[in-house]
Amino acid sequence: MGIEAVNPFELPLINTVILLSSGFTVTYAHHSLIQGNRKGTLDGLVYTVVLALIFTAFQAVEYSVSFFSISDGTFGSCFYFGTGFHGLTLCVAPILNEQKTNKDGLVITVPVKKSEIINSYFIKREFLEWLVGFVDAEGNFNLKITGLDNNTYKNAQFTLQIGLHAEDKKVVEYIKDNLRCGHISSSVNRVNFFVNDKLSLINVVVPIFNYVNLNSSKYHHFILFEKTLNLVKTKDHLNPTGKMQIIDFQKQMQKMSGACTPSTISHKINITDQWLAGFVDGDATFSTNKTKPRFKLENHIKELELYKKIRDYLGTGNLSIGSVRPNRENQSITVSLEINKIKELIYIIIPIMTGRLKTLKLLDFNMWLHLVNIYYKGYHILPEGKAIFNKIKLVMNKYRLTSNAHLLNNQPLITKGIIESELLELYKLNYPYVLRKGIRYIRDTNKLVAELNTITVEYSNTRTVYLSIYDCSKKLNIGRKIIKNCLVTGKSYIGYSFSFI
Repeated sequence: MGIEAVNPFELPLINTVILLSSGFTVTYAHHSLIQGNRKGTLDGLVYTVVLALIFTAFQAVEYSVSFFSISDGTFGSCFYFGTGFHGLTLCVAPILNEQKTNKDGLVITVPVKKSEIINSYFIKREFLEWLVGFVDAEGNFNLKITGLDNNTYKNAQFTLQIGLHAEDKKVVEYIKDNLRCGHISSSVNRVNFFVNDKLSLINVVVPIFNYVNLNSSKYHHFILFEKTLNLVKTKDHLNPTGKMQIIDFQKQMQKMSGACTPSTISHKINITDQWLAGFVDGDATFSTNKTKPRFKLENHIKELELYKKIRDYLGTGNLSIGSVRPNRENQSITVSLEINKIKELIYIIIPIMTGRLKTLKLLDFNMWLHLVNIYYKGYHILPEGKAIFNKIKLVMNKYRLTSNAHLLNNQPLITKGIIESELLELYKLNYPYVLRKGIRYIRDTNKLVAELNTITVEYSNTRTVYLSIYDCSKKLNIGRKIIKNCLVTGKSYIGYSFSFI
């Protein structure tokens, strides 16, 4: 009452049309960007900005001609809150959208040779993290100088290379399709993906490895590799000083390759599930120790700091340093990380790897899952379980490669169909181990399955955690049989109460 409201069919209607039109133009710009149409992208953005300015100007006019303020009753409060808050969201939305884009992936922009056209495309972060992990395991940054003469040379070649077994060709094709650059070369037993054109290295490779950091000692190689490419980018590689710098960078890279390079990037190491899956695709093995499944990573001792970070990220694992075997030439000291506790394999390793592996390691992983299930349910103690366990081992790792068929020593080929059929028959049998409240018992008994179970001990209002029954027995000087009985029955012993975590 007493307020002359704004006519919705005048300025508000015009502004609504302008607002919807700007949505059309910015969408046109977005799709032009995806298609690499630089002119369409710029035109769409220019029209959007012009419409935004017109919209803002009309809104200012609307405010200036209105005969009420924000304090004039409910109508005034709602009008200015609605229009003002809408304007605020328009200011904040681009910032949030930029943050989301940066978090979700990377926009690659590559100028086309001898043209003003810019080819732009988007690569998802999950792929980039996997790729960087894979390069940490299997890739190399190479700088080759030809015609070296004192402080000058004829040519410098820069290459990012990933080499795999020939049967993993689909993986390098997958990488090439996502990066939209590079080449693939094949030989009898090897397939290589490489990027060696300077345009792609500067505009695709360098931005990717600055967006997601390498975690291994290859980070040092990349830093030198990037410095040389920056000299090429600025044309400084053409003058004597730039050439001397490139020669020096190449010598440093060679020195790093031939010697143990301590990691100095501990604070920059950032492990993620996707990165770890890429690293596992290159360096890990899903295997067994007799009838016990295990997951193992092994590398040169210079990756010790990285392996410590991986162990911290997983929250478990046995880290060990190998010794040089005297009967092997040119063998380096290695560091390995092994996980063989069944619950940690089930609840930590399997969830991280599921749906993320890309190489033939995925075949090993899928077969290894059967071994984990057989071991966890106790089928491995049955004759039928032992037989299928051994057959599965003969189709994993080096045995899965068709080029390694000779390693089977003329044994009949075991197909996936045979294994699945025998597993189906095996799973019809009662499994020897049963699960009660998350703890495995031998079927039809109160006997615990021998394994490392974390337990909690309460005594005089204090609580202590032990990593195993053995550890608890040793520290408290109480027999393991007594502790097991207390865990099964729930009874206490001389004031001590025991429970599984």
